[in-house]
Amino acid sequence: MVEPLVLQLGVVTTAQLAALGWSKWQIERAVHQLVLERIRPGWFGRGPDATALAAVRAGGCISCFSALRLRGAWVPQGSGSHVRRARHRSGASCRPFGPSVPVRSAVDDLETAVRCAFRCGDREALVVVLDSLLHRRLATMDELRSWAANAPARVRALLALLDGRAESGTESMLRLRLWQLRIGVRIQVRVLPGMRVDLLVGERLVIECDSREHHTDAAAYERDQERDRRLVARGFVVLRLSYRQIHEEWPAIERDILAIIRRGDHRFARRNQR
Repeated sequence: MVEPLVLQLGVVTTAQLAALGWSKWQIERAVHQLVLERIRPGWFGRGPDATALAAVRAGGCISCFSALRLRGAWVPQGSGSHVRRARHRSGASCRPFGPSVPVRSAVDDLETAVRCAFRCGDREALVVVLDSLLHRRLATMDELRSWAANAPARVRALLALLDGRAESGTESMLRLRLWQLRIGVRIQVRVLPGMRVDLLVGERLVIECDSREHHTDAAAYERDQERDRRLVARGFVVLRLSYRQIHEEWPAIERDILAIIRRGDHRFARRNQR
């Protein structure tokens, strides 16, 4: 059985073609008729994805954060292109903690990609990606613990910070940054009947994290405006932050959040608690 993702990338091995019922004679004939492109010995392309083609030509495969993105994980922007090369190949390469596995496909399986990310990623990027794997049910906590078994203690310790309730990478980023400031924060809190908020600091500081695609849907924009109005009417302070703002304007955002907390505006006045 050949993964649909591999077929979508359009770069396959001789073994994968055989699994699809191709004989060696059919493969050679397809290459001769320009139906298949021979990328390198044992590897063939048919309308290949440019990233997969480059990775295979370099003697490797798509791996690490690049493979995780293809497999449905929420991966931060600017993570770059990640390739894992076969052991005998020279050049820069992602490497997993623990046993290395042969390059047998144009894209690494989930476990190998995660084990490479443990080595390549920084603290925040790993928490963001692993949160998304849990939330989207692409991996379980038991699987992540197993895959991290050969990683350093500093990497294994990150697993205690994960929360599969996080619905976006921006939410994970902000949660981690607030924890680093020693600010207590709760996620996915029901504050009004039928309404959950992304993050709640104290009793009334609501922080909503908008995805990269936010505001492309006019109806979603209108719903957000309604939510914010209802929250403010009930006495909540609402901050709505985009991925770009969190990524590019964090010092200013941090100052504003700290100012709100220092004034005590993250808590209801006693008269409002009766």
